[in-house]
Amino acid sequence: MKARVLWLVLLVAILLGTMLLGWWTVPLAGAAWGLAARLEKGTWWRAALAGTIAWALLLLFAATQGPVGTLAAKMGAVFALPGFAFALLTLVFPALLAGSAAELASTLRRAWVTNRNSSA
Repeated sequence: MKARVLWLVLLVAILLGTMLLGWWTVPLAGAAWGLAARLEKGTWWRAALAGTIAWALLLLFAATQGPVGTLAAKMGAVFALPGFAFALLTLVFPALLAGSAAELASTLRRAWVTNRNSSA
């Protein structure tokens, strides 16, 4: 239960951080998640999922405010993709940012704790 609540906090942090401060809050939130993950392996995919869902919600909200479909179709044409495929491809970006930052932070923390324990 506690892990789910913390994951929802991560999702909201990515969502609000992106809205208020920009895309660079995604790797910051992912790194914070990786540090707080209590040395568990596989924390990257939870951060990646939170980033993807948060940006999907932002994309859905943007679609209600303006011509996102038109933009996706035009950008998709540039990459020889259908518009929906380009929109889905944009969700890979936050997944990679949050997931890789979480894994890097978790790995560095794990190495630091292991090094600290072995030298004591």
